[in-house]
Parts: sequence; C-alpha cells; structure tokens
Amino acid sequence: MPPIVSPSPSAGPGPVHLVVPHRPGADHGQVRQRLEALEPLRGHAVQWHVPAVRAGIVQAADEAARAAKASGGIVVACGGDGTINAVAAAAWRHEVRMGVIPAGTFNYFAREQSLSLDFHQAAEDILRALHAGDVRPVRVGYVNDRMFLVNAAIGLYPRLLEQREMASRRFGRSRWVAVASAVWSFFRPASARRWRVSLRAHRGADALVSEEFFASTLFVGNNPLQLERLGIPQARDVAEGDHLAVLLLKPQGRWATARTVWHAAIGQLDRDESVISLACAEMEVEPASWRPAQVKVAFDGEREWMPSPLRFRVENRPLWLVAPTATARDDDAQEAGDAASSPLRAAPVAEDPDPPEPAPLPVPGAVPGMATVA
Repeated sequence: MPPIVSPSPSAGPGPVHLVVPHRPGADHGQVRQRLEALEPLRGHAVQWHVPAVRAGIVQAADEAARAAKASGGIVVACGGDGTINAVAAAAWRHEVRMGVIPAGTFNYFAREQSLSLDFHQAAEDILRALHAGDVRPVRVGYVNDRMFLVNAAIGLYPRLLEQREMASRRFGRSRWVAVASAVWSFFRPASARRWRVSLRAHRGADALVSEEFFASTLFVGNNPLQLERLGIPQARDVAEGDHLAVLLLKPQGRWATARTVWHAAIGQLDRDESVISLACAEMEVEPASWRPAQVKVAFDGEREWMPSPLRFRVENRPLWLVAPTATARDDDAQEAGDAASSPLRAAPVAEDPDPPEPAPLPVPGAVPGMATVA
C-alpha cells in the first residue's frame, strides 16, 4: 500500500465551507440561525452551501469542496450520515480536508470517530483541530462509483430506508419513528433472490472465491462500531483496516424474523442461524438467475439504481478528517442512548443472511465454504 500522506494545509487555516442539507418540512432559517450563533464559528470565515432541494446535496457538496480546494480551506458537513457521505465523497475526490458537525438520527460515522454530538462542541473541536493541524485518515468503501463510510446494502434494506423516509415525512424525523418504521418494514413479506458472490479475502490475493447464496438482503459494513453493536465478529477485521464485513440474511418466516431482530437488538447476531458473516477486501455481486439491468443499492442512508455486477472495495487513499487527535472512543459513554443505534437495532437492520453457525474468519486467499475461481 502506498504511504499515507495528508493534504498539505495552506499557510493559514482558510475559510470553512459549511454544507447543510435541505430537509422537507425543516425550518432551514432556524438551523442557520442556530449555526450562526455558535461562538466558535463567529470569529472564522464561513461560506454557506445549502441546496434548494434535497436532491441538490451532491452538487452543493461538490461546489463546497472545489471552493475549499481553491481557497485553502476545509469543507464541513452539518447533517446525518447521508449528508456526511455526500460531503466526504466530494472531499475525497478533490483531496481536501473535511470536518463534521453531526445532526442526524443515528450519527454512526460521528460515533465511530468519537466526534462530539453537541453542535457547539463539534464546531469548537473542528476549529481547534484546524488551527493545530490535527487530521486523521478515515478508510472509505466504494460500491461501483459511490462511496460509503458506514454501510451499503441490497435487498430488503433499501426498501426499509424508503419506508423510514415516508414515516419521517408523516410523523417527523426522530429515532423512534425510524425504529418503528424499520420494524414494520422488516416484518412485511420480503422477496429473496439468488446472488452470485465473488470475494477477495485480502489485498494481494490472486484468487477470487465464489459462491451462490439465496438471500433477502446482502449488507456490507464499513463501520466497526455498528458491527460490534450487532455482535458481528468481523468488526475486528474492519477496525484493523483494509476489510469490509459482509452479512447475508436468508429468507425466513415471521417468528424467525422476530428472533433475528432480537439477536440484533442484544448484539448477538453471531448466534443467529439465519445470518452468514464474512470479511473481505473486495467483492463482486450479481443476480445468479434473472438479471435485471440495474439493482437498487442503499449506501449511508441514500438509495440509487446501479448496474450489476456491483463491485465493493476499500480504497487505498483515505479521507482526511479534521478532528482533535486526542479524542478516543469511550465505549461506556457511547453506550448511553444507543439502544437503537445499529442497522438492525435502529431499523431491524437485518441485512445479513445465512448459516447455522457464524462463518469463521476467512484465511488469507480463501473464504470458508466458498469455492476458488480463477
């Protein structure tokens, strides 16, 4: 792997290019007023990038990253994991540093990075780190040409996110609305499909290993905290870098589904007979039988139709996050208020499927239970 070198900061800290999403029904004037009232931002040059419509977040993030590149500043995302994803993709593409002010429902990325969930403290931490030159590398995953920092999935999970968005528009955006909507979606009948999955266990492995799975959901995790809270052993591989965790959920009846939801809620998915878990550095996925032109993919809370095969991978070049280097995750503190904080906990996050026993960790160059192909 090439040496990791962070982007060189300019002579001064440069302006902060702040990206705030457009949310249906949200009082954006109130959000801006709240941010402008933050004392840490008052004494710093701030440029605002707010899209006129929700779908404009990608363009707004790209414009902000370009401006940050030209001005020697940084781009800052103020929002949930979807907003952070859009800003991170733009920052990574233009090779600029980024900061995060968490303002989402679950804030998986911020929690994993031990970022403050308080508006004022988060802004203060970013500016303190900016002046001190503190940056940290963050591993990024990709599915085709889309980045994901937390997770990506196909099958049941994209539908679950659609139902959650509909519920949020009707009942408001809160964690409990998200959880209730996810549980409702998870217990509704779901179709399954046979998928052809080809994995490369680690970087540099010559062979791909391939197998077919009949599953209702395929979930790829890039966030160790989320995986740990579900009880997925491959969280260790993801935390060590250069690996993604893969979960497959086989179709099952309502009582078995209830058992899976319970195992996810108590962090014991590794004991669930319907779940297969693996770790890999790269993966290709495509329908094994009927092959539609495109497959709906969810990534960090967003959804998009993509052509198959779907190619999942960990990028060599990291994203550079502006954050105090002293922040270390305090698992006890993070635990508080996180009862619903994982894909399955928060939204019967069940996105994983298969064997009677959790699959053992793959050994270099091979994945247990899968046949090697050239």
